[in-house]
Amino acid sequence: MTEAVEVCPHCMGENVYPDWATDIQGFIAVCSHCKTLIMLCDECLHADDNPDQICDWSDEDGGTCFRRREVGE
Repeated sequence: MTEAVEVCPHCMGENVYPDWATDIQGFIAVCSHCKTLIMLCDECLHADDNPDQICDWSDEDGGTCFRRREVGE
């Protein structure tokens, strides 16, 4: 477990998620400010299963990312 920190692309609020485990909780979180789903991109870029630090996130069409597709969103 580690602390995850992400700025919401919707409201620009900084979010801190203590004791976040991406292998259990995943890479999608709820912004504590505007309650919108956000991707934990920094966690993804440093994940063991992403050694090439691939990021294909796009805000178009409600937000796309290979991690979101993995969970069927």
